[in-house]
Amino acid sequence: MTSNPCTGKRSRSFRRESKLWRCWAPPPVLTLSAWASAYGMLPSETSAEPGKWRPYPYQVGIMDAFTDPTVERITVMKSRRVGYTKILGHAIGYSIHQDPAPVLVVQPTVEDAEDYGKDELEPMFRDVPELGRLVSEHKSRNIENTLSRKRFPGGQLILTGANAPRGFRRVTAKRVFFDEVDGYPTKGAGVEGDQIELGIGRSDTFADRKIALGSTPTVKGASRIEASFEQSDRRFYFVPCPHCAAEQVLRWERMTWPPGEPEKAAYRCEHCEEPIEHSRKRWMVERGVWRATAPFKGHAGFHIWAGYSYSPQATWAKLAQKFEEATKYPGLMKTFVNQLCAETYEDEGERPQEGSLLERREEWKERPEGVLFTTLGVDVQGDRLELELVGWGFEEESWSLEYRVFRGDPGGAEVWKDLAEYIEAEKPAATCVDSGGHHTQEVYAFCREHQSRRVYAIKGAAGAGRTVWPRLATRAKKGGKVFVIGVDAAKDTVYSRLRIQKQGPGYCHFPKERDDAWIAGLISETVITKYSNGFPVREYKLRPGARNEPLDCRVYAYAALCSFGRVSWKGVVAKREESRKAAEAKKTATVEQTPEVKPQRQAPKRAQFHGTNFVTGWRR
Repeated sequence: MTSNPCTGKRSRSFRRESKLWRCWAPPPVLTLSAWASAYGMLPSETSAEPGKWRPYPYQVGIMDAFTDPTVERITVMKSRRVGYTKILGHAIGYSIHQDPAPVLVVQPTVEDAEDYGKDELEPMFRDVPELGRLVSEHKSRNIENTLSRKRFPGGQLILTGANAPRGFRRVTAKRVFFDEVDGYPTKGAGVEGDQIELGIGRSDTFADRKIALGSTPTVKGASRIEASFEQSDRRFYFVPCPHCAAEQVLRWERMTWPPGEPEKAAYRCEHCEEPIEHSRKRWMVERGVWRATAPFKGHAGFHIWAGYSYSPQATWAKLAQKFEEATKYPGLMKTFVNQLCAETYEDEGERPQEGSLLERREEWKERPEGVLFTTLGVDVQGDRLELELVGWGFEEESWSLEYRVFRGDPGGAEVWKDLAEYIEAEKPAATCVDSGGHHTQEVYAFCREHQSRRVYAIKGAAGAGRTVWPRLATRAKKGGKVFVIGVDAAKDTVYSRLRIQKQGPGYCHFPKERDDAWIAGLISETVITKYSNGFPVREYKLRPGARNEPLDCRVYAYAALCSFGRVSWKGVVAKREESRKAAEAKKTATVEQTPEVKPQRQAPKRAQFHGTNFVTGWRR
């Protein structure tokens, strides 16, 4: 008998059998959110609050879709500061610990893949003992575990870049995770085709495969993550109103505050119109629920933006402040819409109007007072160098100070001597010289000789996802160091600045000397949308018969500005003011400390000997 019928207590033998059964019983099946709550850790290298990981309420639904057997494909159209990177890391950890299988992770570039492995995955393997025992430490001589490939019992993890065609060959994966797909090169992985289709094709042999795409969106009509989200069941996070209890999706358009007082931002309920303070946001999010707005066909799509985030930098007041900054500085509006609202940005007439630029030309005799420093952009042609000296003021207000053409063969020394003398005279803070066309080696040689003056050899590369200024230089095959700049991002910024009508941050000033042909060259390209491998691709195309040297020079001058990273304009202004006051004080001190010059007493003239009498023959 296993229990006493009077007391109902179980016997020792039954308890021993129960313990033995638990030892041999299979481990419980966990959802991804449950696994992450049990094992997840936040590393000190990438977290403001390292330690045990706890999911935010809106993260649970996204995570559990990774372990839902009815979901084959997941799309997350997201903003920053919502924790998607951690979700992806936990999905990888779950695949290693709970359900071993081959995993393929695709980042925009090979360098991004290596950084992701080093900055996100290596700390996770170190801090979670259950994973550390399965994945050995990365060592340079261990071919089983490198930064891009890690083996574990039952599978392997492969990290690759969307720009690497070989990364998709000879790979079979049950789970394929794509990160920041809107940053993938627009021309595919070389000649192989579209990177997403290539990656999905690696999982065709698995009936229970899992495909996940996540990214912040970019431009409307050319965003891959938006196109994928539209094909899903389009899930939004509904939260209740603390006043009327009606459920709704948080949208930026409902955020209100008094003009100029973003610290008073509140959310206005779309049902009762009552303002909701930010202090009630956590209460709302904890009671929220994901709801699909389209039929489910195995594809779960999630839209989440910074309005739901618990981050201290994503309070409603902080978001309102960033929006006010973006309205004053149009270059930031696209960033606000993409990175914080998780929406695609739709340009209002990409190409600036030529007439408005001609009408606002100015006349100045001396260098404008607002110029804090200058940069130089140089375009190399077969028979000349064209260059623009651009002055930069507070918050990137700009002045076209000079446009010059140095005639001569860039294959010779004379034209480069002219450029060197010009740089010596004007002393720009940085200079970018185009090396992507004519006379590449001459450009490399010139930039090496003048690198102490921050003269850079650059090469433009089109395509979405490229930053204006790269993190590292590229070693060219024929020798030299070249910086590959994202020309599409630079042109987007230049064109957005040209559309600004009010003087101030971002506004572009032009002198009367800039004629119609120069203005036409500045806006010589237009944006078109083409389709490559079935995906829309946004490109800049030169208008028939137009010359684009003025636009290229402005792009290169702007890239030279970006070479400094994020400029603290208040600091630049303060430093300039300190230098001015120091110069004035030094001048005043020099005048005050100059000793009074007293007239010196002239020495009497020495007597000269005249005549023959030594005693009487001396005269002064």
